[in-house]
Amino acid sequence: MKDEEIIKEVLERIVPSKEEEEEIERAVSEIEDRISIEARKRGLEVEVMLVGSIAKGTYLKNSLDIDIFILFPSGYPKDEMRDHSLGIGKEVLQDWKVQYAEHPYIRGKYGKYEVDIVPCYRIKDASEKMSAVDRTPFHTEYIRKNLKNKNEVRLLKQFLKGIGCYGAEIKVQGFSGYLAELLVLKYGSFRDVLKNSQNWKGKVVLSLNGTSNISFPERFVFIDPVDPSRNVAAALSPQKLEFFIFAAGEYLKNPKIEFFFPRKAAPLPLNKIKEEIKDFIGICMPRPDLIDDILYSQVKKATKNMEKLFQENDFAVAESLYYVNSHIMIMAKLKEKKISESKVHMGPPENKGEHVEAFLSKWKGNHNVIKGPYLKDGRWWVEIRRGYNDAHALLNEKMANLNLGKDLNKLKSKAKICEDGDFVNEENASFWTEYIIGKPPWER
Repeated sequence: MKDEEIIKEVLERIVPSKEEEEEIERAVSEIEDRISIEARKRGLEVEVMLVGSIAKGTYLKNSLDIDIFILFPSGYPKDEMRDHSLGIGKEVLQDWKVQYAEHPYIRGKYGKYEVDIVPCYRIKDASEKMSAVDRTPFHTEYIRKNLKNKNEVRLLKQFLKGIGCYGAEIKVQGFSGYLAELLVLKYGSFRDVLKNSQNWKGKVVLSLNGTSNISFPERFVFIDPVDPSRNVAAALSPQKLEFFIFAAGEYLKNPKIEFFFPRKAAPLPLNKIKEEIKDFIGICMPRPDLIDDILYSQVKKATKNMEKLFQENDFAVAESLYYVNSHIMIMAKLKEKKISESKVHMGPPENKGEHVEAFLSKWKGNHNVIKGPYLKDGRWWVEIRRGYNDAHALLNEKMANLNLGKDLNKLKSKAKICEDGDFVNEENASFWTEYIIGKPPWER
């Protein structure tokens, strides 16, 4: 298919119909009315505002989340704001759950729609913000005022979804919807975003209305046009940025609809997967009832700390992985699970008197020394016994003190050490199949 034909088909699949737009507008109006009624019952002088992609008209046909903010006066006590907004949300929505950001908020169902009802402060300028969510209404107004071609944003969002780079949450660490909107505003179209991404080398600082006096630490920066002290791309990981640049280049060379709608790899048989999964070791545990941002933050921390444990004990880690579904798997692929019982440790050159003296003082008579200290080729050496030469024994002994994160630490009594085939089951067959195939989504 030609690029133009691909774009036409993608838009047909992601742009809501007139009937769907009217249906969601009715739902939003009903929800806003019900929130306003509940607020009046409580004697509250608040503003109810639709924000996010539905308010901006950049939402995708298959992604119908409604975000509604309740704007409280700036001096309103936080605890009362929290209690009122949660109480209102519980009256308006079904199957609700309390979620946590800077303020607790309610997520629930209204008919077929998933709805967030979020409290924030009504402020005149984003520089007055009292919490991160307080600038969101400014983002909504900025995009509504300045964005002309909403379908270009829809194309970019679907492309990001297709390659696994959409969403600023910790689980993904990709591009937020607002960042996608700003990129289209900056470059004019979906295709021009892809073209310009090929020039994102080294430190990149983008903006729409001037610079900021802040030196942002991230490699990729997009200065928030409504709050110059903020990098809109702060949550974007270097890995997701590089993968997007790579995917954009591949699409420009050879456009395919699979970039937007990748085929799912048919899961391989479990016995085939088990044949391929070698030299893996790690921790399996049940999944706690935590919101994704908290859960994935701890899973990533646990993965990093386990990798560090292996490295500190001379086990070479080829890569680290994790998988989260009804259970959690934290895994390291080692070059060897069993290593030699001893290692040769290099000392200083023989003519470095002070350093030689310290080296000999440390190792002469040390109970871990197997051979030496001895001179060889003008340098001192010593062969020492390793603390651990078996990865399973190391993890088994050190797990009690291994920091997996606040909530995961509480599950250690239910955790077990897993190796290779232990990590494979029906639930995660697709995960392992994609790992084994090793192809990007558009090539599966």
